[in-house]
Amino acid sequence: MGRAGLPGSSLAGSALALVHTVGGTFGPEVMVPAGHAVWVRQSEEISFLGKVTVAHVVTYFVVGAAAAAMLDYESVFAAPIVRDYMKDFGSVAVLIGPLVQVFRGLIIAAVLLPFRSALIPRYGWLRLWMLLIGIGILSTAAAAPSSVEGVIYTRLPLWYHLIGLPEMLGQTLLFSIATALIARHPTGVLAALPPIFERLLRALVAASLAFAGYAVVSVLFALSAGAEIDPGESLTLKVQGLFIAPFLINGIIAFVATHGLTARARLVAALVSFSAGVVVIALYQAVVSGGTNLPYALIAPAVPAAILWVLMPRESRRSGPEPLADVR
Repeated sequence: MGRAGLPGSSLAGSALALVHTVGGTFGPEVMVPAGHAVWVRQSEEISFLGKVTVAHVVTYFVVGAAAAAMLDYESVFAAPIVRDYMKDFGSVAVLIGPLVQVFRGLIIAAVLLPFRSALIPRYGWLRLWMLLIGIGILSTAAAAPSSVEGVIYTRLPLWYHLIGLPEMLGQTLLFSIATALIARHPTGVLAALPPIFERLLRALVAASLAFAGYAVVSVLFALSAGAEIDPGESLTLKVQGLFIAPFLINGIIAFVATHGLTARARLVAALVSFSAGVVVIALYQAVVSGGTNLPYALIAPAVPAAILWVLMPRESRRSGPEPLADVR
């Protein structure tokens, strides 16, 4: 991680550190320019920020979707007192909530950056989880739901404080485990996994991010048409079933693409994703809904296809194929 930086922060110390002795695979006597060591440190820090942000967004999305499927959030938000505290479940602010998590993830990652070495030991994940529970849930600075001060100083019913705890505990647990793995394997968590698990995880992440693209396009279409967004209707199997096949198709494409691809191959993969999405959405709407919204069928798959194209493995110009590009 950040242990290979320049010794000291003064200009004189930086000038004297023209070379930096490093161990590892190069041996104890190999001399590396100090500027390179600084570049490596900065690259690792940027990588940590990006990976931890992605870990937050993915765990928030997965746990939040599971909680929404099990709990009737629309009724919860409409309950007395709660409705004065929370915005409507179907409001735009709530629907774009997952996108706001990118900024939250960056803030959390920036705060953890100076302490990432404390996450490397075996139980580093447990330390982080206990910290998040203590400061981020139970003892927040404000009287937030599920916090001690929230229970004492707000008029929110006790059941509302308790109903959100499993979701918060689950999300922070998964996030803590993922962040500890990121700190422990700065060159890549996936490199520490067996090849088949690495491919499956990459495919799942790529398909999930592409699915988020469908969600964004769907919300924008509804808003542009002036349609009222009904959360209860949107989360039904009939509506969500529209995206099952595209999710599987994008996952398969990401799973198959395990080696460095040429620019043409990456473009072909994106076009396959887009074309399959158009056909599946049009057929599903025609069979299930009784009619096809052609503009939506043609536009909706574009964003997921672009996301998949970005995540496709790139062919290295210097040393052959690189591993599948994950967000690092």
